[in-house]
Amino acid sequence: MQFHQRAFSMLIIGSMLMAPLAYAQKIEVWANNRANSESKDVKERAMGHIVDSFKEKNPGVDVAVTVMPWQQLSPSLLRASKSGRVPDVVMLYSPSVPMQIAAGTLASLQPFIDKWPKQDFSDLVRLSQNENRAGDIFALPWQMRVSGLMYREDLLNAVGKRPPQSLDEFAETAKITAKDDVVGIALGFSPEAPSVATGWFLTTLAGTGAKILNEDGTAAFVSPEAERLVAWVADLVNGGTDALPLNVAMQGQEQSFTLFTAKKAVFMPFSSDRLDNIRLRSGLGDAIKMVNYPGFEEGKPAPALVQSWNAAMPKGTKHPEEAWKFIEHASSTDVQTELAKVAGYIPVRQSSLKDPWFQTPEAANISWAVNYSSQHPLKFNFPENTETLYDVWAKMFGQVLTGQMKPEAALAWAEVEYNRRTAR
Repeated sequence: MQFHQRAFSMLIIGSMLMAPLAYAQKIEVWANNRANSESKDVKERAMGHIVDSFKEKNPGVDVAVTVMPWQQLSPSLLRASKSGRVPDVVMLYSPSVPMQIAAGTLASLQPFIDKWPKQDFSDLVRLSQNENRAGDIFALPWQMRVSGLMYREDLLNAVGKRPPQSLDEFAETAKITAKDDVVGIALGFSPEAPSVATGWFLTTLAGTGAKILNEDGTAAFVSPEAERLVAWVADLVNGGTDALPLNVAMQGQEQSFTLFTAKKAVFMPFSSDRLDNIRLRSGLGDAIKMVNYPGFEEGKPAPALVQSWNAAMPKGTKHPEEAWKFIEHASSTDVQTELAKVAGYIPVRQSSLKDPWFQTPEAANISWAVNYSSQHPLKFNFPENTETLYDVWAKMFGQVLTGQMKPEAALAWAEVEYNRRTAR
């Protein structure tokens, strides 16, 4: 009997040694993409690399990625904070971060960052949207993008045109190249997903020197520059060509993306992180390129709109140490270098650019984005109500483009509406 008990005990111990090691901890991450290192989708591969490399460096810690549409991440966090059922890490698009900081849903990362060596901190790209007025940091960027004008080089070469250097040249080229069921510009102001179109409007307007918000945060939308830019869009829509048809102008950004990827548009304002995906899906490869947003004057482009996806820790997380390790990992030099190679993302670590790969032709778009953002930076303090700002502008454009209001009257309406919705 004693022999059988000893043998049984040894069998149990052997089984435990052969069994996979159980995870001691599991953290939940909210994101807008699946984590799949083998996916054909570059965004899923990028998230897959973050998760897989984190688990490799942190044995015993598992990661559960909860995927939801990117527009739902911010409102879902607000609801979850009220119920006390928050994830450990949440990915937030930069316009959403100021609102979350103001709402008190995020834990400050400053206690963790203060432990960094000075070099680690200075190496990181800092974005004002991720900080409160005291300078405390609540989110770290891990996927930076620079917006610019995507265009089909093959169609421009066919009519002997260069990438547009001014808004007048942009409009002219869009009209000339819009033919054979191909529209000139894929630019949609639908309130359901307006951030690309309204982001283009914001940075192009800022490039004129016009004031957008007053010192007290109230709207300052009515200006000759704003009226001129809104009229520029309206003239394209109502100009009798397919440069920017009304049905396209009333679409959302994903519909614009689909139109351009289907080779049905010549130009599309969009962010650099989508370039590799568009080249792959369209089959056009390097024929799709990016250039600075043109301004009203040739040689004076609109400033670069730099935004990012950021990793933040909600207040009330059950695993703050593990959550911080994940956030820190996503913004690390090694991961940022790999994400640039895997998905064409612009590194948020300056040290990543020391890798020889960034000197190759494959990294040409990243070099463009870095040069554009450094030479023509956007000087604008995004308000905590950025999402409201974009929504009001989208509805303002809708009223102009459908003929309900003239540009000046619509801008005046937008001022009143924005101030009403953001009043405290």
